[in-house]
Amino acid sequence: MPSDFDEWPDEPEEPDPEARWGAPEDDLVSVPAVEIPGEDADEADAGVEVDGDLAKFFWATVVYANVALAGISIGLLLVAFRGQWGWGGGAIAVGLFALYRTYDLYRTYKEEVADGDGETVDGGGESADNK
Repeated sequence: MPSDFDEWPDEPEEPDPEARWGAPEDDLVSVPAVEIPGEDADEADAGVEVDGDLAKFFWATVVYANVALAGISIGLLLVAFRGQWGWGGGAIAVGLFALYRTYDLYRTYKEEVADGDGETVDGGGESADNK
């Protein structure tokens, strides 16, 4: 009489997953090295210089855009799914104000900073001073 621990005589052997793919660590194509500009420079001066006004406008715009996205989306969810018009309306109002401030900062940057340095603003190859 067979015991409980005997293997079934007609059971197939389990497939070996490594036999199908081989050794991927050894078979991979070698990737060539790439020189990164500014890698030789020290950490303090990595070869990237950003104008202070540009950095200020960029980070303020990022914060306002995130507040706008969060306020409008959370406000709509509160109104639609919970029926909380007070909290949802307030969140939507904050989001819309932040969206307006994002646009206002972009417009201010285009008028004051980008037009003042003589660089290409509209992307058409013509500088702002030559229009």
